[in-house]
Amino acid sequence: MRATALGIFYLAVGLLLPLAACSGKTDSARSQLPATLTVLVQEDHSFYSRNETDEWVGFNHELIDRMQRHLAVPVEIKSFDSEEALLLAFLAGQGDIMCPALALKRASPDPAAFVGQGFPTLRLKVSDEEDFVWVLRKDLGGTSALLNNWLHTTKSQLFVANLYAKYFAHLGLLNKFDLVMLKVRYKRDFPKFRVLFEEAGRRHDLDPMFLAAMSYQESHWNPKARSHTGVRGLMMLTQDTAALLGVTNRLDPRQSVLGGTRYLVQIKNQIEDEIGRPDKDYYALAAYNVGLGHVQDAQELVKRDGEDHTLWSNLRDALPLLSEPAYYTTLKYGKARGHEPVRYVDSIRNYYALLSQLDTAPK
Repeated sequence: MRATALGIFYLAVGLLLPLAACSGKTDSARSQLPATLTVLVQEDHSFYSRNETDEWVGFNHELIDRMQRHLAVPVEIKSFDSEEALLLAFLAGQGDIMCPALALKRASPDPAAFVGQGFPTLRLKVSDEEDFVWVLRKDLGGTSALLNNWLHTTKSQLFVANLYAKYFAHLGLLNKFDLVMLKVRYKRDFPKFRVLFEEAGRRHDLDPMFLAAMSYQESHWNPKARSHTGVRGLMMLTQDTAALLGVTNRLDPRQSVLGGTRYLVQIKNQIEDEIGRPDKDYYALAAYNVGLGHVQDAQELVKRDGEDHTLWSNLRDALPLLSEPAYYTTLKYGKARGHEPVRYVDSIRNYYALLSQLDTAPK
């Protein structure tokens, strides 16, 4: 149907550059597995963290879960809040596999180089420039061979490519000026509205920082913001939407935040249950921006292509096609500026990650 950069990446990705010795029969390697595999992870918003419903999510979380099912051994997770704490625990023999929250440039040395020689290392090629790296205990060469064989399958390659798109495709959108201004407004403006995001989050079981990121994308936390299309306020509501929500003053910060959150939840409740989180959150954000009908049209394009319509990574590829006559003329809701909801969701994901870091940093 389409040849996107991500689609080309799916086909061309050479997933692993194994630095471990991978000889030996599979049965022999499997016999070397410990009774329980202890995995040390570094907590990070995109790699391993708790979401607003207190569930663990992230690239490493999903890949470890997949690995556990493949190896058919119990896995115990130990998480650490810094790279230094993770490394010290691994050197102290507290785990079998170390999974840093780390992206290395292709020419960079492995973490194994920092801890000494002889550690089996799996280097996951996730983009043209970067690798993710897992380090294994010295006597787990057999486990390394098993993982290497598993991760070289086409099914695993596509799984990791989808994971990368899910957690990292939105990165790289912000320039240095954006980052500086976000930090400035976080100190200057965010304290005035924090209590509103917290109230809305409690009411609807959403992370207040997620709502803050959404509001920042909409209005940069300017309660008097106004666009050329007439949307106004912290959550940039249209007049019609405000009326439906019972918002009498779009410039009132509390009405705007509570109303915008309620509208987002209403959209989310109309999205099919088989779409899990966080993908469902991204679908709802896209619909908040471009309309639920157009999101459903993009899902139809994904289905026509024989892909999984419940994955944001697939919807993200399909939305821009809504501006092309060859596609929108065949769909129920017609033409849409499909690139806009993609940028919208990507930006909010980026702001969410950055705000989460800012809000947990030592004051």
